[in-house]
Amino acid sequence: MRLRLQLTLVFGAFIAVILSAVAVSVYVLTERSLNVGVTDQAQRALAELTAGTTPVAQGVQKLPSDTYYEILLLGLAGHTPVLPAELRNGFPYAYNKSLVPSISDASAQTLLTDGQMSGTINVRGETVRVFGRLSTLSLMEGGPTVQAAFLVGIPASLLTQTLDQLAQDLIATVLIAFIVFALGVWLLSERVLGPLKSVTAAAAQVSVSDLAQRVPVPSNRDEIRDLGVTINHMLDRLQESFETQRRFTADASHELRTPVTAIGGHVSYLLRRTNPTPDQLDSLEVIRRESERMAKLVNDLLELARADAGFTVHLEPMNLVEVVDAVKQEVAPVAGSTVIEARSTTPLAEVMGDFTRLKQVLLNLVQNAINAGAKKVTIAVRPERTQVYLEVLDDGAGIPSEALPHLFDRFFRVDGARSGRGNGSGLGLAIVRWIVQQHGGSVAVESRLGEGSVFTVTLPALDVRNTLDLASNVRATLVDNVISRVRNQSPQ
Repeated sequence: MRLRLQLTLVFGAFIAVILSAVAVSVYVLTERSLNVGVTDQAQRALAELTAGTTPVAQGVQKLPSDTYYEILLLGLAGHTPVLPAELRNGFPYAYNKSLVPSISDASAQTLLTDGQMSGTINVRGETVRVFGRLSTLSLMEGGPTVQAAFLVGIPASLLTQTLDQLAQDLIATVLIAFIVFALGVWLLSERVLGPLKSVTAAAAQVSVSDLAQRVPVPSNRDEIRDLGVTINHMLDRLQESFETQRRFTADASHELRTPVTAIGGHVSYLLRRTNPTPDQLDSLEVIRRESERMAKLVNDLLELARADAGFTVHLEPMNLVEVVDAVKQEVAPVAGSTVIEARSTTPLAEVMGDFTRLKQVLLNLVQNAINAGAKKVTIAVRPERTQVYLEVLDDGAGIPSEALPHLFDRFFRVDGARSGRGNGSGLGLAIVRWIVQQHGGSVAVESRLGEGSVFTVTLPALDVRNTLDLASNVRATLVDNVISRVRNQSPQ
C-alpha cells in the first residue's frame, strides 16, 4: 500500500474516532440536558399551578408546548381520597388529554399518600412522562376551595424527534468532517511526499553505467532535504569508487598485455626453435596454455572496462544467419569430437547489430558448451514478427539450478566438479549480456543437470520499412555526392 494512502487512511480513521467520540458525548449530554430541562420546566409550571398564585388558564400556558395536562377535582379542601378508585372518579376540571386512566394503581396510591408522583405511562400507544401533585384550588374568587389533583404529561416523541434530528446532524457533521479532513490529508501528503517521489524517481535512474545522476534536493530544510543530500553524498562516494576501480582495471589490463604477449611469444619460440626434453616440453606447454588463458582474461577485463566507460557498439542492418555460419566455420575445425550444427527457418533474419560483437556472443556460448563436455552443439535462428531468437543448445553436463540466477554476474563460476563451465574466468557471460543489451535485446538460460542447456538471445527484428528507408537515404546521399562532384569539376 502506498505511503500516501496509508497516511490518509490512518489519519482519517484517527479523526473519525475522535469526531465519533465527540458526537456521542454531545448526544448523551444533550439528551440528559433536554430531559432535565423539560422536567424542570414542567415541575415549575406544576408548582405554580398548585401554589394558587397563578390562575389555572395562565399556568397551563406556561407548560412546555405539546405537553398534556389534566386537573381533577376530588372534593372539598381537607377531604383527600385514600383509594386509587376515588382518584379515578374525580371530576375533570381542565385537561387536553385524559391521563389518570393510564396511571397504575401504585402510582395513584403514591400520589394520594405523598401528595406527588412521577412516572412513565402509555397513553394510546404513546409513551408519556407524567408528573402529578395534590393541592387545593379556588374555583372562583371568594368561593369554596376544593381538593384537586394536577397532572402534567410530557410525550416522549418530543424528545425523540429532537434527539433523532440531533443524531442525524451529528452523523452528517462527522461524515463531512471526515471527508474534508481525509481530502486535506491526501492533498497535504502529496505536497509533503512530492519531493520524496522526485528523489525516488531520480534515484531509480542511477545505474552502474551512469553514476553521474543526482537526486534533486528540496529547498525546504526538512528531513527529505537531508535524505537527498545524504543520497547525493553516497552517490559521490560510489562514483569515485567505481571510477577508481574502472581505471585500475583498465590500467592493469593494459600493463598486463605486454608481459603476457612476451611470455606467449617466447614460449612459441622455444617450442619451434629448440629441442626441449619431455619434461621441459610439458612445462612449456603449461606455460603456453596459462599465457593464453591470461591473455583472454586481460582482453575480457579490457572489454568490461570499455563497457563501464560507456562504450557502445556500432549498429547497422545485418543478417544474423551469416553470423551463425561464420561461427560454425570457425569453431567446427577446432571443436574436436563435438558436432557443431547450424539451423535456420529462413535464409534471412535481419537485425540492427554489430557483426563482430554478435559473433563474439556466439563464440562465447559455443565455447562454453564445448567446455561443458557437450557432444553436440546446435545454433538455431528463429525470426518471429518483431523479434529474432538466437538459441545455442547443447547436451552437456547442465548447470545447477542454484547457479542460474548468478550465471551472468562478473567473476561467477559454476562449480567445476559438476560442470566444465566453471573452468573459465567468469567474465565471458557478463560480456555476452553487455553486448546483447547494447543491441536492445536480452539473454536467458534454461538448464538441467545431466540434460544440457539452452541459451536464448532475443534481439529486435529489423523492420523491412526501416530497411527500405535506410537504403533510400543511402541512395539519396550517394546521388547528392555525385552531383556535388560534377558541379565542382564543371568549368566556371
